[in-house]
Amino acid sequence: MTQLIEKTQELLDLMQHQLHTRFEHTIESTQFIMEEGRNYIKLIRDEEGRQSVVGFVVKKSPKAIDNKTNEEFKIGDMLMAKSWRAPATNFARGNVFEELPMRQICFGL
Repeated sequence: MTQLIEKTQELLDLMQHQLHTRFEHTIESTQFIMEEGRNYIKLIRDEEGRQSVVGFVVKKSPKAIDNKTNEEFKIGDMLMAKSWRAPATNFARGNVFEELPMRQICFGL
């Protein structure tokens, strides 16, 4: 579990670095934080107290099936947000344990 938290923090640090590099005016006002839940880690963008969910990381494999692979989600899978409380469980956008080009070009999932 500790490795999952570390990898998720690395992802948040990368997203924050890319955002601040591209938009310098956000350095003082915007940060990315995480909140642990029972099944997912919620990734949140905080702009001076205004929060929005960027996505979720699977902490405990849910019963949902990935529509692209027809397999259960794996621990570390990144999911887009469906709402403040729930992820979109149609398919994973990557995994925090894998090096993906997507992680290098975006500051959101």
